[in-house]
Formats: sequence, structure tokens, C-alpha cells
Amino acid sequence: MDITNTHLEAAIIDQTAAGAFSGKLYCFVPVYQDGSWQLGVAIANERGYHPIAGKTFDKEDEVATWAASLNEHIGLSSERVCSIICSTMGGRSIYISSEYRA
Repeated sequence: MDITNTHLEAAIIDQTAAGAFSGKLYCFVPVYQDGSWQLGVAIANERGYHPIAGKTFDKEDEVATWAASLNEHIGLSSERVCSIICSTMGGRSIYISSEYRA
């Protein structure tokens, strides 16, 4: 089930990220910050992540479900998500096709 069809907040987060990170390969990630779980955005081959303000979660599994659902919505496999996340840690860079290059 597409989370953006069942949760308005997810649809807004999806569209906000699509605008803010247009032309970049990114994925949604669960992060723990300031005493609560929230979503973040990891951009391929860039260090760290960008927190998404506003929506917080009580449990890790809830935010992980949202992140996985949003990633599925934007067409990312779990393997692609893993490679994006790993590339943010200063490890091996990943190939980015021309559709994501600004």
C-alpha cells in the first residue's frame, strides 16, 4: 500500500523532499534526534543526512515503516537505499545516472 495515499503527512513529506532534492539521488532514513524518532533524507555521495522537521515518531519501527514506504513510493529498492546510505558515510561512492545529475 502506498503510504502517500493513506497519510496526508507522508504525501506532503514526499512532495517537499522531491522539490528540495530535485536532481539528486536520495532516500528517506529513520533517525533519532533530540529525544525522538524522525525522518531524514540521505543524499547519495554526500556526508550525513538532512532531518525532516515536524513529524516525530514514538517508536523506531514506526519511523522505519514510513521511511521504507516512502522509499518504495519513489521507486527505490532496499538494496539501492542501502547503497545510498553507505555512500553518505564516506565509503564507496555510488554511480548516479544522468537523470539525477543537476
